[in-house]
Amino acid sequence: MFHQCRSDRHDRWSAWPKPVRIARHVTLGLLVAASFALVFGYVTMLLWNAILPQISSLPAVTFWQAVGILLLARLLTGRFSHGDHPHRFHRRRPERSEAERDDAGRYAEWWETEGSAAFDAYLARSRNGSSRNGPHEE
Repeated sequence: MFHQCRSDRHDRWSAWPKPVRIARHVTLGLLVAASFALVFGYVTMLLWNAILPQISSLPAVTFWQAVGILLLARLLTGRFSHGDHPHRFHRRRPERSEAERDDAGRYAEWWETEGSAAFDAYLARSRNGSSRNGPHEE
């Protein structure tokens, strides 16, 4: 039944011309943005006026000054986009050269033949309290 209602609603708006649908989305977006500005501006004004004049020599702010502070903070942090943008924080790993891939293969081969056994021997020595762990031992 839910899917039927959703389908009816979608069909009702798809019959409208595209410019009307775009205007509807823009209007709704502006209403949502204005609502957020009202709520967050008011909260910012209340917090600023309750805290900062008492702990510093900053004056109290009006509602529009609080909205301006929010906009300034958004500008300074560069966060005017929505959604998650992982490419901002995680750099793409550079491609490895043929020599690096070859070295990685050799390391894996060494680990299988000698490295694993050497590490097991090290663990056995460290558990037994042997002093053959390395040159940095006292």
